[in-house]
Amino acid sequence: MDDKRIIELFFERKESAVKEISVKYGRLCRKIAFEILRNEQDTEECISTAYVKLWNNIPPKNPESLKGY
Repeated sequence: MDDKRIIELFFERKESAVKEISVKYGRLCRKIAFEILRNEQDTEECISTAYVKLWNNIPPKNPESLKGY
């Protein structure tokens, strides 16, 4: 699914937005977080926190790309 559609799901407040962003960017997020934290439990917590922050910030923010956001 493309970023624009995922962002639309966030604006519609559909929980599937979190699932879709996890499908698209979960591996990348996990890799980056684990490289920094070097702990699986901390990595999971970091990723969960990032998803909550996305949920709380979209809307009102409307990024063009989720990868950089």
